[in-house]
Amino acid sequence: MMDIEMKVGNDKEQQPIDEINNHPNYRDNNLDDSLYSRQRYVLGDFAMSKLSKGDVFLSGLGGVGVEVAKNIILAGIKSITLHDTKEASIYDLSSQFYINPEHVDQKLNRAIISQSNLQELNPYVKVNTITNLSLSDLILNNSNLLLQFKCIILTESNLNDQIKINEFCRENDIKFIIADCYGLGGWVFNDFGDEFKVYDKNGEELKEVFISNISASSQLPNQLIITCMENHMHGFEENDYIQFKEIIGMDQLNDQTKKFKINIINSNCFSITLDDIDIKLLSPYQRGGIAVQTKSIELLKFKSLNKSMIEPEIIDFDFMKDSRYNHLIRHSIEIFKERNENQLPREFNKEDSMKFVKIVNEFNMNSYFKFDHLNSDQIKEDQLIRISNSLRGKICPLTSVIGGFVAQEALKSLTGKFTPLKQWLYIDCFELLEEQQQQQQLLDSIKDQNNRKYSQKLCLGEVVCDRLSNAKLFMVGSGAIGCEMLKNYALLSVATNADSDSLITITDNDLIEKSNLNRQFLFRNKDINQWKSKVAALATHSMNHSIKIQANQDKIEGATENIYNNEFYNQLDVVVSALDNVEARLYLDKQCVSHALPLLESGTLGTKGHVQVILPFLTESYASQKDPNEKQTPFCTLKSFPTNLDHCIQWSRDKFEKFFAINPLELDKFINQPQYLEQLLNSSSSNKISTSRALSKMMDTFIESWKDCVLMARIKFEKLFNHNIRQLLKSYPLDLKTKEGVPFWTLPKRPPTPLVFDKDDELHLSFIRNLSLLYSQVYNIIPRVENTYTTVDDINKSIKEILANDNGKSVPEFKPKNKNIISDEKASAPIETFTLDQFQELTVKLNNQLSAFKQSKGADTNTKINYLSFEKDDDSNHHIDFITSISNLRARIYQIQESDRFKVKLIAGKIIPAIATTTSVIAGFVSLELIKVLSSSYYQFKKQPQPPQLPPIENFKNYFVNLALPSFQICEPGLAPKIKVTNSFNYTLWDNWEINQPDITIREFNEYFENKYKIKVSGIYQDVSLIYMAALPSHKKRLSIPLKNHLSDIEGLKYIDLFVSFVEEDDKEAQGPPIRFIL
Repeated sequence: MMDIEMKVGNDKEQQPIDEINNHPNYRDNNLDDSLYSRQRYVLGDFAMSKLSKGDVFLSGLGGVGVEVAKNIILAGIKSITLHDTKEASIYDLSSQFYINPEHVDQKLNRAIISQSNLQELNPYVKVNTITNLSLSDLILNNSNLLLQFKCIILTESNLNDQIKINEFCRENDIKFIIADCYGLGGWVFNDFGDEFKVYDKNGEELKEVFISNISASSQLPNQLIITCMENHMHGFEENDYIQFKEIIGMDQLNDQTKKFKINIINSNCFSITLDDIDIKLLSPYQRGGIAVQTKSIELLKFKSLNKSMIEPEIIDFDFMKDSRYNHLIRHSIEIFKERNENQLPREFNKEDSMKFVKIVNEFNMNSYFKFDHLNSDQIKEDQLIRISNSLRGKICPLTSVIGGFVAQEALKSLTGKFTPLKQWLYIDCFELLEEQQQQQQLLDSIKDQNNRKYSQKLCLGEVVCDRLSNAKLFMVGSGAIGCEMLKNYALLSVATNADSDSLITITDNDLIEKSNLNRQFLFRNKDINQWKSKVAALATHSMNHSIKIQANQDKIEGATENIYNNEFYNQLDVVVSALDNVEARLYLDKQCVSHALPLLESGTLGTKGHVQVILPFLTESYASQKDPNEKQTPFCTLKSFPTNLDHCIQWSRDKFEKFFAINPLELDKFINQPQYLEQLLNSSSSNKISTSRALSKMMDTFIESWKDCVLMARIKFEKLFNHNIRQLLKSYPLDLKTKEGVPFWTLPKRPPTPLVFDKDDELHLSFIRNLSLLYSQVYNIIPRVENTYTTVDDINKSIKEILANDNGKSVPEFKPKNKNIISDEKASAPIETFTLDQFQELTVKLNNQLSAFKQSKGADTNTKINYLSFEKDDDSNHHIDFITSISNLRARIYQIQESDRFKVKLIAGKIIPAIATTTSVIAGFVSLELIKVLSSSYYQFKKQPQPPQLPPIENFKNYFVNLALPSFQICEPGLAPKIKVTNSFNYTLWDNWEINQPDITIREFNEYFENKYKIKVSGIYQDVSLIYMAALPSHKKRLSIPLKNHLSDIEGLKYIDLFVSFVEEDDKEAQGPPIRFIL
């Protein structure tokens, strides 16, 4: 069957790329931003546009193939052609999520089964199939069919076809990828031709740094040493290219046609060599300047498959493993297939196993590969036999990782965005191969039942698969990572034993939005505004009808501890975090530590991702390592001295909150709540006077019509962009110098220029329009022109008419004030001070204003003022449009480069860039570690009568991934840090001291620790409430009273964790773990 139209059709060097300097600013208005918004921030519109024109050929719809197809369809290519001549088999059931046992019984083609499901993922992508031609037929007799594709991906193919199609691709400039998973090993190979252009090697934002000095090198002629401002690390890399701007003195360096290659001296200093500028002709450096990183095209040269098999370039996945071993295993698999009618070794077939062992040894000892052969300690026959027995099997964690990785490489091949793999990647988890002693009769029985675990059991064995089926798992979050994990649970048959209490509990309090559909593949258009957890659970059940899932919609926090209580956590085997915020992660981490539960923590950011394994009594927890605090922008920088667009956007967000949230909310309460002013006076607010003054101004200029909205917007323009700037220049004139004699207005301080309103300036008009429309929402006014609802053009026309009729009469004149404007970066925002008399004076005025207002409106009139909550993803609400216009006007004042709505939305909305490929890879690694946890002594950890021996920490791995480079960093989890109590005793975060004496008195409680640990109790706390403090004489009478008599809110609890402070016998403070007090 075929439903595709035929369309006929040095290793590495750098060169400047004027042609792509505008790529970051390129916008493709044909893209569906509501669908692709998160991915656009990863790839950019230039790459997205190229992606939408890309046609891909994918052969093999097994576990790897369907993962690749899913991810590149979600990404938004033009079309994909699925090629497969194979029928669904039992070997597909543990990794191909669209195939079920009924498909196997019906002997349906894998591509046909998958096509309709994959087509649902993205309506913009055409999904075709070819099912009646083998790869050999295509390359020998129908090669014209392949000419239309820009990328060809082969999975489950044979070596002869791989070589022939690779040669065809090289001849026709088609990018070529092959990949596969066999048993517990997987691999990828890329060949993108002799000259592949990489437009952006890493996808990182271009860095800028302020310069404090430029001097000539004393050692090398024509070399300049550039020193950055104090505490400003440049962040550049060796051989980066930069440009300069705004240098005063040495003006020749500001030439924007020139780029300079840098050499790093240290984190604060670098050098450049002037190839075509005579350093002696440069004018002396005076001050200022900014160094700006630029991008350069990189030309990569790839070797053919034939050459690369012999002389492989392999990127390191795990430094503890020898990649030569995997390369040898892969080649031996291909040779075995070539010699055995394209069949893999049969499971537990001694003849096939020994053939495989012989091929491995044959190619290891001959000189086929251009690397040293492995020694006998590295090639062990018993492991080779176990590998051979498992090669027909598959596990979904590996297919998820390989499939996600290959999809990202395919996107690179179509766009030139990010650095492609050169040229081999091997990933394995051979350490999971157990001593395979299954009886052939048992395996045949499982196979006859079309059991979806058969392929998995070949890799993991009966015991581990049973543990997965019996597991009790809790996952928080069912978004991007959550969807991928649920798919993996279905394929792994987690919680599928009908005869046990196994269960997957998921919770997520979010609803599905359209932007989720680009990477949360269990959701469809029809699911928008439905609960994520419910829809995801139903989709997972459709993949595996035996899976048991309970879908909740709760937020994980203190308020839901009545649901997720001690009984709930104590019956779990493992917890998986699929969260997207730090606060929730920390809370879940705390619960897992408190209940001694394994936790698998993960996250993604664009092409980057991480996995952290957290194990009771063995590793550190999520809270053990804290990211450095986000650098806070000084108050004066935001208020008066912005240096970049981020500052302008942050200032604009503050204005949005003030104009449309804080002030309207207070105004509504003032008008509609009789005791408002009394409540304000008695409140803890630190802005009582400023709030009262703002209310008085809003009452004076109360907006009641569309005309009022427009005129108020015009007044705001004048105050924000003219009056305030003129006041700033009055305080700090342009010719002002510091006490050191340096001009005050020296970078990073940028001298501002007041704006003069121009109704024909589109940015000025955009500000007036969007501010007026937002005012109309706050005050319940419908914008009208001649009593008709208005379009944008009508609104612009009406604004110009209103402003023309007003002729500036509503705009106040500038009146300079004698006020102090803070310029010290270390200074905080000023704290408001006032007297009661000042407040009472304002109160009288406000009461009079309110009385007059209500009298004018009538006693029965209900005046409702709306406050607006900032929402970044609703393009019709004018929020981002307003932020874009106001922040760009702010930038224009300070000669900061303006930006478009797309970038402003990213910064103002604090959007986390995301792409499905990274999610697939990270979820695969989480699932791999889940298998390890459940196959270790942590399985039913809390149900065992005696604490079991902890597994070796080296069995587990943390992962740090960047698919853009690509790079993998894998390490053992960090050990739980030991905390010293006394010189002879310490504990870890997993320890708690348990007191199982419900009626113990405080004296007996104190004596217990003094006798056992030689430390004295100095204080006992329940959360933040003080129960006992030894230093307080009044607390001595508490010593004879039972401890639980002083505890609150303990009804129904079995225990409570107390925080106790200690001192040693020499009165030195000692730190102890939480005390678990059994009630």
